[in-house]
Amino acid sequence: MNGESLRETLAVVAAWQGVPLNFSTIGKQLNISCPAAKARVLNLVEADLAWLLNPLPASIDSRARKSPKLYLTGSTQSTGPLAEEVRFRKRMIKTVCSHEAARNPSSRFCYYGGYGKTHIELVVQTPSKRIGFVFLQEPHPNRWCWSYCKRVLARDVVQGAFVLYPGRRIFFAARRLVILPTGEFLKSYRRWMNACLGSSRKLLLRLVREYNSVHAEQLP
Repeated sequence: MNGESLRETLAVVAAWQGVPLNFSTIGKQLNISCPAAKARVLNLVEADLAWLLNPLPASIDSRARKSPKLYLTGSTQSTGPLAEEVRFRKRMIKTVCSHEAARNPSSRFCYYGGYGKTHIELVVQTPSKRIGFVFLQEPHPNRWCWSYCKRVLARDVVQGAFVLYPGRRIFFAARRLVILPTGEFLKSYRRWMNACLGSSRKLLLRLVREYNSVHAEQLP
């Protein structure tokens, strides 16, 4: 790509950050064909200007295949609450990937989502188990993060799930579904991951109670 086509491509794909790509629509926005649009996006990835998070199929027999999600490595000109949320998710995904690669180099990363809202933004897939993550900017967890995670857990897509949010309290639900403050999770990444991936639900519940008890004065 020359300088003009590169600037044009970056301007268009910036609006596609954090959502499954539609190369046909991107091609129309750039006035090029669908294969050419896909080639341009892959050129951005090869040039280290963007990276792709691949989708996790719900089952081996599923014929439906979703597109990867794109995240630009540099800052964009986009502003507003939605753009800020995308930047927060991108930063959190890269941080979790870095922590997990240090903990378990054989882990792979992908995402799982329905064809409307995102269910699980990031899936860490070890050789035997899967853990899903949802990233929320809101200081208080809302109802949808519980319902989406519980739905995915019920379908056995992942074995456990964390919702990371910039709050203080830790919430625990059945089947290894935990809402955690972002800072606490990243500070004690190995402990929380090992507890959630382990076979002892009681251990995970004990960690939740211990944290809430120690930080009781700071909790709302």
